[in-house]
Amino acid sequence: MILPAGYNRNRSYPVFVLLPPTGVDASRVTSRLGLDAARQREFVLILPAGSPSRDDYLPDFLTFVAWYEERLLQDLDYVLHNYSTDPRRVYLGGYSLGGDLSWALSVRNPYLFAGAVMAGTRASHPVTSEALDVLRETGFRGAFLIGDREDPDRYRGINSARVRFEEAGIEHRYREYPGGHIMPQAQLFQQKILYVTAVQRLPDPAPRTPLRPAAPGLLTHTSRDRIAVRVAFPAEISSDGITPPSEYELGIRVEWPWSHHYVRTTADYSNSRRTTGKREQRVHQDVLFGTGSASGFFGAGVGWDWVRQFSEGNSYGEVDLLLMRADRNPWIVPAGSVDPRRVDSLLLLRYTIPRGIGAGVTAEQLLNLRAEYLVRIADRVVLDAAVGCYTVQNRPVESLSELSRALDQRLEWGLGFGIRAPSPLLWRVSHLGTAERPLTDGEFAYRGVWKLSLEFSL
Repeated sequence: MILPAGYNRNRSYPVFVLLPPTGVDASRVTSRLGLDAARQREFVLILPAGSPSRDDYLPDFLTFVAWYEERLLQDLDYVLHNYSTDPRRVYLGGYSLGGDLSWALSVRNPYLFAGAVMAGTRASHPVTSEALDVLRETGFRGAFLIGDREDPDRYRGINSARVRFEEAGIEHRYREYPGGHIMPQAQLFQQKILYVTAVQRLPDPAPRTPLRPAAPGLLTHTSRDRIAVRVAFPAEISSDGITPPSEYELGIRVEWPWSHHYVRTTADYSNSRRTTGKREQRVHQDVLFGTGSASGFFGAGVGWDWVRQFSEGNSYGEVDLLLMRADRNPWIVPAGSVDPRRVDSLLLLRYTIPRGIGAGVTAEQLLNLRAEYLVRIADRVVLDAAVGCYTVQNRPVESLSELSRALDQRLEWGLGFGIRAPSPLLWRVSHLGTAERPLTDGEFAYRGVWKLSLEFSL
């Protein structure tokens, strides 16, 4: 226990308990976590003795928490009864194991602690709805800190805790900082101490060098599926053997889910061969917005062609209307593999508005409907499926009045399987079956092909 500089018996001080990371005594990390024990004047500090090892808390973490809690509460009771302290303002904080203990002790003792700074934690200790209700009613403040390239179990765990706080209406803040499982900068941890405790100021921490490089290699981080670049391999396999592809593809995707909102946009370049043998180039973009709850979103959007043309002449651009359902943690995702900051499944319905309505359209043009579904299973597997019936222009025309006689009708289905190896690289194998005919009286010809694509994501 360390008294504040200038300790005054006539003043009532808040208590801050700084909990240790694995293998390190709490007294050795005070300055690294923004607390200058010798100069600070705001808190009575409790720095529990000892440097717990993995063997101390694994494999039975809950038993370790109960043992640690008993010791800490004895120390805390002594401090509250023998020093000028405010029992309504007792706070916890720590990194790694210290963050795990801060979470566990807070939810086990909701009437005792007024707030906690939890950094690099799995937040794995179970919490009841009753405990969350008490934390809300007592005005508990929480601060969550995590590296943006943290181990997936820790990242999912701390975000699950954040979502539970959000759903329960408990005041909190969440912040990601650059790096993996490394301590946050002292200035950042100190900011969260000030937020949680409502203290106005603490001595400025001395700058320090991170213990590990902040930015891992491009192929060593864990993908969050937020930003991605995809390219199809320039070959396909069919009954004709290995041949140049009927369609060359390159795509970019950005998607970002918040607690109650979701944004997704994709931009794709394709170079496709039509039944006439002519090739059409296209640059297409989709933009979708969704709103909902922590479990999922409903949304809508629009797609349009930035560029669309044949090498020999004009191709008319199209506009798509989109409906979306995005979900977190569907039944197919294994327990413990949920990432609360990622959409795990996405259903997309696409209707293409037919061109040339004023000049007359065929019944086939009016259908133009496709459905696409994608599911991400844990951090390694991605499955997708698609089915649709739509039309595409197969040759240049001079005017929209000629368009209905320059169309192919497609009946299409597809299945895809992707695996991450390593996490940022998604290797995807897909099978696409297409029955296609020129309108209005052509015969359907079926073709099935296997394709391989590679996606890099952050």
